Amino acid sequence: MDALETLYKELKDSIFGLALMYTKSFSDAEDIVHDTFLAVWKNSSEFKRGAPKAWIMKIARNISLNFIKKQSRSRELDENFASEDFCGKSEDSVMLMNLLKHLKESEREIVMLHAHGYSHEEIAKITGRPGATVRWKYSNAIKKLSEISGGEK
Repeated sequence: MDALETLYKELKDSIFGLALMYTKSFSDAEDIVHDTFLAVWKNSSEFKRGAPKAWIMKIARNISLNFIKKQSRSRELDENFASEDFCGKSEDSVMLMNLLKHLKESEREIVMLHAHGYSHEEIAKITGRPGATVRWKYSNAIKKLSEISGGEK
């Protein structure tokens, strides 16, 4: 239980960010964080040696994808995304989310994971994409964000 608590403290923000990227809702993202750690607890015996953080992030990604599959597929990043979910949130958060909506979903996922400190190799494991594809998508996403924001880095 102590190990799970340590993992929770270390990964909750990363999982929340990933879930928020998919759900566009703070409350749904919080639910996914909860569901992720329940799944980790229930499936801990299935973990094989390797990278536990990548394994947990993959669980979070799968739970997020399953969640949005249950929601209508027509739900997009639009004015609903910026409405009640951002009440009380910082102006920087709103600006960041407005920038990220210009990226494709796969690019957003890679950028968010990288922003939370995951290496390209770890992101490749989490997303099931080749490492070269992850690096290419990340590079393209950063170029897009730079162009959109007026060249600022």
